[in-house]
Amino acid sequence: MEVRVGSVEEVRRDGCRIVEVNGRSVGVISIGEEFFAIIDRCPHMGASMCAGSLSGTFVASEPHEYVYGKAGRVIRCPWHGWEFDLESGRSLLEPKRFGLKTYRVTQLDGEVVLHA
Repeated sequence: MEVRVGSVEEVRRDGCRIVEVNGRSVGVISIGEEFFAIIDRCPHMGASMCAGSLSGTFVASEPHEYVYGKAGRVIRCPWHGWEFDLESGRSLLEPKRFGLKTYRVTQLDGEVVLHA
């Protein structure tokens, strides 16, 4: 199933646009030239993930070295701060246990298309 989300410019301007897919809210998020799509419901207590913030996180590095990475690719729940990787949907704290469903997003003729 393909869902046309809107023009590339509109979705970039909005930052996050919520669309309905099979009765579920899906957030389509614009970061630079890329688009990501996740279920818009935190698995903890159901908050809208699109109401949260985008940031990065510390990534694997040498001992006693702190390297910041994934800038703008980590979404944080607005209620309790649970963090998820936008690319995989997995929780940063417990990746084997919690995650957000992700969807493929493409651009076609100047429009953003969600593939569900």
